[in-house]
Amino acid sequence: MDLQASQRDLREELDRFVRAEGEPAAVRREIVSSWQRCITAGLHPDRLEVPYQPDVDDRGQLSWAAGPVIDRMAEDIEGSGIGLLLTDERGHVIDRTAGESTILRSLDRIELAPGFLYSEERVGTNAIGTAIAQHTPCVVTGYEHFVDALTRMACTASPIADPTGRLIGVIDLTCLADDFSPLMLPLVKRAAWDIGQRLGEGAAGVDLQDRQARMVPPGWSSLTATERTVAKFVAEGLTNREVGARMLVSPHTIDFHLRRIFRKLGVRSRVELARVIELAASKARIVAAADEARRRIERDLHDGLQQRLVSLGLEVRLAEASVPTQDQELKQELARIVEGLMDVLDNLREISRGIHPAILSERGLGPAIRALARRSPVPVELDTRLGDRFPDPVEIGAYYVVSEALANVAKHAKAKLIRVSVDLRHGFLAVSIQDDGVGGADANGSGLTGLAERVEALGGTMQLVSPPGSGTVIHVELPIEAA
Repeated sequence: MDLQASQRDLREELDRFVRAEGEPAAVRREIVSSWQRCITAGLHPDRLEVPYQPDVDDRGQLSWAAGPVIDRMAEDIEGSGIGLLLTDERGHVIDRTAGESTILRSLDRIELAPGFLYSEERVGTNAIGTAIAQHTPCVVTGYEHFVDALTRMACTASPIADPTGRLIGVIDLTCLADDFSPLMLPLVKRAAWDIGQRLGEGAAGVDLQDRQARMVPPGWSSLTATERTVAKFVAEGLTNREVGARMLVSPHTIDFHLRRIFRKLGVRSRVELARVIELAASKARIVAAADEARRRIERDLHDGLQQRLVSLGLEVRLAEASVPTQDQELKQELARIVEGLMDVLDNLREISRGIHPAILSERGLGPAIRALARRSPVPVELDTRLGDRFPDPVEIGAYYVVSEALANVAKHAKAKLIRVSVDLRHGFLAVSIQDDGVGGADANGSGLTGLAERVEALGGTMQLVSPPGSGTVIHVELPIEAA
């Protein structure tokens, strides 16, 4: 369409076209073709009737392949006025997420939500339906929509093909027309390509646990902040309508979130969901209690036994100094006793550090991790960009992630270098440990399993990538506010 043509001109072009008064001259060819298909299907611009089919295939191959791509894109559009949708090959909406609540309400008004069918022959020209009809990526903005009710919106969509080239779905970005950006088109095209690649890997029988970054373990930690809020409200016994009223979204939106929550947590009822939430809270309480016990033991060792050993060492040294010079045998025996006491003290300090590092409580996460790096037998490149102190559970969790990872590298990886980075990103403490060793780390090993359980109890996520021969990367994100 001519970029100078006004929205009013577009509507006048459509009105003349509907009345068969000639083909529009200032409208893009693909839009004109879509308008023609809408007229042939018997649609009317003043009517929006969106079919609803509640049976959504949200556990099929398409949802599996699209899941990680949608999760990544959801992070990219967080806080924006953009909605992200996945449909099957008929335009039946399977999944939906949005950057903020305003666009969710706009999508609800036009019934662009899971379960609704957005094929071109049912709702007129729109990016989802038109992309399916023409088998190519599509952009529809404002008054290019055939139906009046959609003219406030802008959308861009790209078809998703399986390894044989068969169209099996569509990925779509939708926003208010005033918020449209041309960059939305390359985003959906890239997403469709990524989903297609995952479909190809699945069809080829590739072990995705080796090829993809794995979430360890799946469950509560995989939920978004919005999904956790929905889950907690639902577990308290609120209906979808009541939860929607509290969160200022429609019951359809809550139902969509609930289906994703059930899928991620592997539950099938609200009762099971309540049990999972209570289990997550119980794990967090157990970790907190264990950390407090560690802290108390370390304090008792430091203030009690360690101080007593230091005092004994000083007393023996004073006794050694008072022995006459000619009694060398006694002086040497006392010196050996002092040396033995100091060895015991060093061992006790090492044990105390393992129970709970005093430097973490006294000086914070940055100095504590630098101390770990200095003690590592494998050289460590450290990048810490930390400012203020963080809540104790977060600092303790991050510390033990780094400590366990460094110990594993020293024992098993045969690495020459370890890179550790710790920084704050969008309300999460991000910790990454990468080595150049032999790879092939076992996510089910006791050390990594223990770390994953601690991270999950804190509401965080842990990813492990360790292809044989190419080193290992552990990436952990711990939420600051939840702590």
